[in-house]
Amino acid sequence: MLGPLEMEIMDVLWTNGRSNVRDVVQHLQRPLAYTTVMTTLDRLFKKKLLGREKRDRAFFYVPALSREDWGQMRAGVWVSG
Repeated sequence: MLGPLEMEIMDVLWTNGRSNVRDVVQHLQRPLAYTTVMTTLDRLFKKKLLGREKRDRAFFYVPALSREDWGQMRAGVWVSG
């Protein structure tokens, strides 16, 4: 289960694709500290819901599964292949 901020961040990434922390901060519906978003992205990465790639000095995050797959997993119909 994801918290409201985690879901909001996942929505940003599903909508905008690969993004760094600054990109996510700019697309959120409410003002949040950069460090709050960075910590939440790291937590989602550790939960294996995001992939991460380092470019220069920034990490870029990408959803590990689609919005549809997430919905199916939450509904309990996830079938591992």
